[in-house]
Amino acid sequence: MPFVNKLIAEYLTALRARDALDMARIEAIAADYDAYNPDGPRLLDQLADLNQPAAA
Repeated sequence: MPFVNKLIAEYLTALRARDALDMARIEAIAADYDAYNPDGPRLLDQLADLNQPAAA
């Protein structure tokens, strides 16, 4: 899944830079991806998990 890995890497870069516009763009792409791939893990859920602060 090179596409998914690239999208996650881009999301992490946008998250570190606090680039809300790029994060929204990637989330929209992930939503489209999820709509066309209903079987398997949801990419939007994976991105949301990355946006959560780590437990201490």
